[in-house]
Amino acid sequence: MAVVELKGSRVFQSILRDIHILRNTLITGFSVALSILFLFCLLNQIWDKELAQEEFFGFFGMLYFILGISLSFSAFKELHYHKSNHLYMTLPISPMERLFAKWLWTTVLYTLAFTLMGLVTGFISQMIGIVVVGAKFQWLSLFSAPLWNAIKFFFMVQPLFLIGALSFTKNRLGKTLLSLAVLTFGFMVFNFILYGILNRGYGIFKKEGLGREAIRLAGMDFSFFGEWSYVLLVLPLLFWVAYLKLMEKEVY
Repeated sequence: MAVVELKGSRVFQSILRDIHILRNTLITGFSVALSILFLFCLLNQIWDKELAQEEFFGFFGMLYFILGISLSFSAFKELHYHKSNHLYMTLPISPMERLFAKWLWTTVLYTLAFTLMGLVTGFISQMIGIVVVGAKFQWLSLFSAPLWNAIKFFFMVQPLFLIGALSFTKNRLGKTLLSLAVLTFGFMVFNFILYGILNRGYGIFKKEGLGREAIRLAGMDFSFFGEWSYVLLVLPLLFWVAYLKLMEKEVY
C-alpha cells in the first residue's frame, strides 16, 4: 500500500507555481467577474435605491461558482499538453501533495480572495450609489446565510469538477456537466424506484389514507443528515477517485 505523505513546503511551492503560471487567467477572471458584480450593484441601486443583501449575495454566489469551476479546470491545464506534461509530472512532489495543492488554492484561497474582493466591490458600488442616485446604505455581512450557502455548495461539488478536469482531455467542462446530469438523473430514478418498493404497501400513489401519510413522511427535511453523510462518505470517495486519476496520468 502506498504511503500518503504531505509536506507543507512542497504544497506551498506548488501553489505559488500554479498562481504564477495562471496569473493572467486569474487576473482576467477576477477582473471580469468583479466588473460584472460592480455593474449589477450599480444598476440595482439605480432601480431600487438600495442594494439588498439577498440580491447581492445571490448574484455574488452565481459569479463565485462560475469563476471557481473555470479555475478548477484551469488548474490541470498543464497536464493535458502532450508536449510538456512529462515535465510537469516529473516535478518533485507526490500525487497527493499535487492534488491537495490544487484543491487548496482552487477552493480555500480562491474563496477567501473572491469573498474579500466581492465585499469591497459591493462597498465601493454602494458609496458611488449613495453619491450618484441617493441610494441607502445596506451592510453586507460576512455572516449572511446566502453567502455561506453558496460557499458550502461550491465546496461540496468542486471535487466533481476536479475529477472532470483530470479525466477528460477535450471539452472537459461540457463532458463533466453531461456526466453530472446523467448521474443525477440516475440517482433520481433509483431513488424513485427504491421509494416505491419500500412503500408499496402504503399505496403511495393514492392521495388518501396511508398513501398521504407516506408522502408527508417522505417530504420531511433530512438535509442535515444527508449533508453529513455526503461530507463523511462521498467527499472522501471523490478525492480518492481524483487521486487515482492523477496516479493514472503519472503512469501514462
